[in-house]
This record gives sequence, structure tokens and C-alpha cells, in this order.
Amino acid sequence: MASNRLIKVLYLLFIFSSVISCGEKAVPDVDNPDITGKSVTVSPDRTSLFRNPFSGWMIYSGMGSNIDQGGSPGDERFWQRYDNFPSTIGTVNVPRDYAPILLMRVIWSQANPAPGVYVWQEGCNTPEAKRFKMLVNGAKERNMRLAFNFTADSQDKHDPACPEYLRERGCTYFETKTGSTTVWTPYPDDPVFQECYAEFIHDFAKEFNDPDRIAFIGGFGVGKWGEYHACKYSTGDDSPREQVFDFLVDTFVKEFTKIPITINAHRWIGTGVQWRDDFDPESERLVQGAIAKGFSLQSAAFGMHRYFSTWEKSMLYKNRYKVPIASEGGWVKASHPEALETDGYKDWGDVRRGEFLDAQESCVNTLDLRYNENIEASEAYVWFNEAYEYVEKFIQEGCYRIYPDKLTLPETIRNGEDFKISHRWINLGWSYCPTNIKQWEGRYHTTFALLDKRTYKTVAFVYDDNARPSDWIKGKPSNYTLTARFEDVPPGDYFWAVGITDSWNDNKPGIYIAAKQNVTSSGWLKLFSVKVE
Repeated sequence: MASNRLIKVLYLLFIFSSVISCGEKAVPDVDNPDITGKSVTVSPDRTSLFRNPFSGWMIYSGMGSNIDQGGSPGDERFWQRYDNFPSTIGTVNVPRDYAPILLMRVIWSQANPAPGVYVWQEGCNTPEAKRFKMLVNGAKERNMRLAFNFTADSQDKHDPACPEYLRERGCTYFETKTGSTTVWTPYPDDPVFQECYAEFIHDFAKEFNDPDRIAFIGGFGVGKWGEYHACKYSTGDDSPREQVFDFLVDTFVKEFTKIPITINAHRWIGTGVQWRDDFDPESERLVQGAIAKGFSLQSAAFGMHRYFSTWEKSMLYKNRYKVPIASEGGWVKASHPEALETDGYKDWGDVRRGEFLDAQESCVNTLDLRYNENIEASEAYVWFNEAYEYVEKFIQEGCYRIYPDKLTLPETIRNGEDFKISHRWINLGWSYCPTNIKQWEGRYHTTFALLDKRTYKTVAFVYDDNARPSDWIKGKPSNYTLTARFEDVPPGDYFWAVGITDSWNDNKPGIYIAAKQNVTSSGWLKLFSVKVE
């Protein structure tokens, strides 16, 4: 008898282990007992890099001479360095294994040296154009999206940030000194400036308003460092602030209709103040107004205890999960030696850890790896050699990582008859999937499909638009029940599959599902066989 009981126990354990390993059981769904069919549990992929929209580490570069190709014409030093980057774990390939985005700071005068002449055009061969093409082509070869920040203000620069043709057309401007160099900047309320800048943004968008190539656009470009503070107006006061703000917001919203655009969350936005510890009461209203029109958020002060303080944290916190947030580290090793003493950091690795913690609190979608010709002085080097654990931590725990952990679907369906699907989704990352932004309205869908068993091509599909990826927040599983039907599907055997599809791209999967197994090369999560009668 004891032997028989042992055999029964071992048999039950075998059955139990089989259910756990394959993740399927033919029982009613426990969350919704009205739904019968096959229940599938999905094991998550917790480590892989997913090249999802508006998500991940960004290599950050300008277009200056410090990224010249160097050596022979084919020797692309910039990309060689990132492809063979020193780190705590040895030499790593940053574009391939860590950073799906290249962020470029575009200075207007470099990008548009003459009316109608642009660095992306085949006939433009200025040094900046050669660097621009080298960066863009290198990113394409490495399957990276591009992001851009603009600068149209010469303060703190050794060369004018705006093209000379603006002065030839009669724009009014002011002069500042950077060291012993005098540079000029148009007043942003000047009509010539606004006409020419709108034309530049229009032509830039004609080339780059492309969601397959571009991650996001940093809007504005006016004010010191292009961050729209420390502004100087022709009136000598801030009275043109609102008109200029509206002009910039409306210009970027009009031109970039398919990709996210961001506004810098600054407590003195649009004013002549670069920084004061108090804040302008109108700044929040203006930033929220831009968000209402379609802007997302960014900040260039993460890790700076004084400059990324209560006001900034509150602005980002109240908008997290509503719009994505792009993060740029504030302290630059090569030019901010005071950071350690000012903010009480013990070393530069500690600075990067402080930046990471600020970013985590704000649930950001991106972090940056800034380039410097002196590799050991670069922020990228510090991340990979003094704070490497946070590089991996952001990929694994920060970037949105979504998957359906449990689904129940019918094993047999009939044309013209309703069927029900139960599914639950989880986000393992603390950033969110920003499918809710205005530029992507109606683009992404949670989709169930029938796949041809031989070709894996989609035979039929149905959306569950109640299941919105932007609602999937870490620690809050989301449950759904879908009632649907298929019409005129040829009878036969198919695979059930689920994906987050892109209606702008023939309803192919457009956001990777973080499943450990059974993801097809096209991005569908294959579930099990289903018969259509």
C-alpha cells in the first residue's frame, strides 16, 4: 500500500511539474470562471535589451570637431570607440548591447549654414555635414533610433549658434562674450528670427518626422543651452515671453506630428533668469499648457541636488505615466569639477548613482551616455567603469518591460460566433510604455491573431483596445476580458498569438513583448494551436 501511495504521489508531482513547465492547463480561467479554454502562463524575459520606442540608454553627442573621423577617411573614431568601449566587465559594444538611441545636439548654424542648405543633404559637404552624416549613418547601421536637441542661442558658445543669413535679413540681436570671443544671438521675439526658425524646423521635420527612425525631438532650442531659460528679449524685459512660448510650442506641434517632442521642465522657463532657488509661478502653467498641446517632458539636471529639487521633482512626478520623460545628467565631469563638493558626492561614480536615483524617482524613459574625446573624462566612461551596475539596472528594471503573464483562450472557434479571451499584463520596468501620447494616437494596439502554422503570417486578428499599454504600471497587473468574433476565416488549424501591433506598419508587432520563449522573429508571442470550424 505504501508503495502504491508513493507511486500516486510521484505521478501527481509529475503532472504538476509538467503543467508548470509548459504553462498550460485546460481548466476555466480562475480570474473569470465564465471563460473556458486553455490557460497559458508566460515566463518573462528580465534581462534582454529591447529596442522599444522612446526607451533606453542614449549615446549623446554633438557635431563638433571633437568627433572628427580622425586618421584615414574610413577610420570612424567615434563609432569605433563606442563599439569597443572599456568597462568594468571588459570591452563592450555599447550600441549593440546597451544603447538603442543616439541623441544629437544640433546647433542651428551648423545644421543650416545657408538658406535652404542643410547638413543632411547630399550636396552639403561642410565639416559639420560630414560629421552629421557619419553619426546618422552609423546609427542606422547599428539599428539605433535618433533623437535631437536644438540650440539657437550663442550664450556660452565660442561660435554663433544661428546662421549668418539671419543678420543679412535684418534680424535684431544681442551680443555676449564667451572668454575673449564675442558672439551674437537673435532676440527670440524678433519676427525675422521666428520666420527663419519656423522654416528651419519645418524643413528638419520634412526629413525627420519619421517614427521608424526617430525616438523623440527636444523642442524649443531658445535660451541658454537651448533650454529656454536665461532668455533675452528685444524689449529688455520678459513681456514677450508668452508670445515666444506659444510660437515655439505651436511650431513644434505643427511640424512633428508622428514623433514625441519634449519640453525642458525648468522653474524659470522663458524668463531672463538662469537660476534662482525660488520659482516663477507661471512656469508650471506654461509647461502644463505645452503638455496639453502634445509635449512630453525632459530635464537636463538629473543628479544636481540644487537644480533638480522640489519643484522639478514635483513637476515630473505629477506627469509621470501621463507623458514620457527624457533624462539628461546635469553634472559633466570635464566641465563641472565643483560637483563633488557642491552636492556632497564622494566620486564621479557616486554622481552617476545620484543621477540614477533621481531618474528612478521620476520614472524616466531614457538616460544618456555623454561623449567626450577624452574617453576617461566622459560620462559614458564613468557609467561603465564606476557605476556599471546601474547601466544594467536601467535596462533590466527601468525601461518598460511588458508581457502577458496569463491568458485564457478557446481551443476551437467558429466563424460568426462570439468567443472570449481573458488576459493579464505586467510591466516589470518603472518607466511606462507611452502609447497614449498625442503623436501616437490610434497607433498601437493589443492584438490577438491567428497565424498560419507554416508561414507564421497573420490570417486574422482582433484588437482589445481596452488593454492599453500606457496603463501598465509596475506593481499593478492589469486584467481584461475580450469578446470578439472572426468572419470568413478558412477552416483549419492555426496558432493563437498576441502582440502589441503598429497600425502604421501593416499591423505588425511594434513593441517587443518581454517573454522568455515562443516569440517569433516578427515579434508575435505564439501561444498554442487553435482550430477554426
